[in-house]
Amino acid sequence: MATTLSYTLTLTNNSPDTLSALAVEGDMIAAHASLPPEQQIASGSQRLELRHALVTLAPGESAQFSGDFRLPLAALNPIRAGNAAFFVPLARLRVEASSTGGQALVQVQTYVVGETGDTPGAGLRPFRLDLGPRTYSRIGQRAVN
Repeated sequence: MATTLSYTLTLTNNSPDTLSALAVEGDMIAAHASLPPEQQIASGSQRLELRHALVTLAPGESAQFSGDFRLPLAALNPIRAGNAAFFVPLARLRVEASSTGGQALVQVQTYVVGETGDTPGAGLRPFRLDLGPRTYSRIGQRAVN
C-alpha cells in the first residue's frame, strides 16, 4: 500500500536564452514536527529523484510534464491527534537547466498538499489515515517559503 499524488507541471522559459539539459527532479515526503526543516524543504544542493528530462526549451516556450509521486505507507510518520492520524504531504521539486552561456540554473520549490474545503479561500486540510483507503479529488497545494 502506498499514497499516490498525481501531478502536472508546466515549465515556461521566461528568459531570453534557450535553456538546455533540463532535468526535473522531485519526490513526496510526510511533514512531521520530529524532522528538522532542512530535511523537509527542497534545497538547490539536494538532489531528488529524476522524473523528467528535456533537451531544450526555447525562449517563451512551455513544456508540460505529468507523473505520480508514491510514498509507501510504512514511510509515513502520522501526526496524531487523539484517535485520529493525519498525513501532510510535501511535494518537493528541483529543476536544473543550462543557459546558452553554460551557466547552471537551479529552481527549487516545496508544496504542502491537502484537501480543499467547501469555502473559497479556506486553508488546506490534512488527509486522515485512520479512516481507511480513500481517493481524494479535491486537493490543492500551497508553496512553502
